Amino acid sequence: MQDIDKELSRIYDFNIDKIYPLKNHYIIETSEGKKVLKNINCSPERIMFVHGAKEHLYNNDFKNIDRYLYNKSGSPVSLINGGLYTVSEAVEGRECDFNNRDDVIRASKTLAMLHKASKGYIPPQNSIVRDDLGKLPEYFNKRLEEIKRTKKMAQREKGKFDYLILEYIDYFYELGEDALERIHNSMYFDVVKKTREDRLFCHHDYTHCNIICTDSETSVINFEYCSFELKVYDVANLLRRKMRKCNWDIDEAMVIIDAYTSIEPISKDEFEILKIMLQFPQKFWRVVNRYYNSRRIRREKSFVARFNEVIEEIEYHKKFLNEFNKI
Repeated sequence: MQDIDKELSRIYDFNIDKIYPLKNHYIIETSEGKKVLKNINCSPERIMFVHGAKEHLYNNDFKNIDRYLYNKSGSPVSLINGGLYTVSEAVEGRECDFNNRDDVIRASKTLAMLHKASKGYIPPQNSIVRDDLGKLPEYFNKRLEEIKRTKKMAQREKGKFDYLILEYIDYFYELGEDALERIHNSMYFDVVKKTREDRLFCHHDYTHCNIICTDSETSVINFEYCSFELKVYDVANLLRRKMRKCNWDIDEAMVIIDAYTSIEPISKDEFEILKIMLQFPQKFWRVVNRYYNSRRIRREKSFVARFNEVIEEIEYHKKFLNEFNKI
């Protein structure tokens, strides 16, 4: 990292005391406090969309985020030794604990505040916009086709785990097929139109490690996947992550919904779409798709535990959907 040390000192207004790796980035201890250095795997134009989104939030009083720092050239993206990098302020605190109800309430309210502040976002002209509005039926259809394909592969390979998959695959396929039909019969595209008019964007990776808590504040980091999307996309992801820790307890789901709607409303049509999202067999699709697309030697080691988790959730998930659909 010595060459990067020199380049960073040259192109940023701080002196470096220490630099070291942490997870998928580097921590820089500087004369101006701790910073986070990331090697980015996307275009500068995509980062400009993310940068613009963060600045939009900040200017709308959602300030607890990992803003990018400008280099001496006035850009949030730096070319260092042939690679593209960003530097942001380090956000101190601990990761959100989804087993802690207070943390879950804070995470839900923070998400609502993020969505409220995101409205009206106009990306910079020199950015590549990520827009997932209106694509949910397409995603459902594509994933159902992939489930069909994995069924054919399981029938062909006829191994121990292939038979296990075949025992359950029709149930999950029919669940997804019903979700696809429901999304076509819903007001989905009207909600998409309204969201597009509002110019609201989602974080798109709202998980525990991207929600940082202190005693008094909750911050959100890692906006690299942010995009224009329905706000219930983020809400559904938050619910899924929590529900898998509490056997799909409807009361715990309502804690999240009530906390969110105390700040940002969810319309009746949005709520119907949220129900459909939670019905689609996302985890089953992910597990079996990765199983058949991973290296054969390695795949069985981790597959059994993951697949068993999916199977163990079936009855809890059924009960949850029945109760949630009555709300």
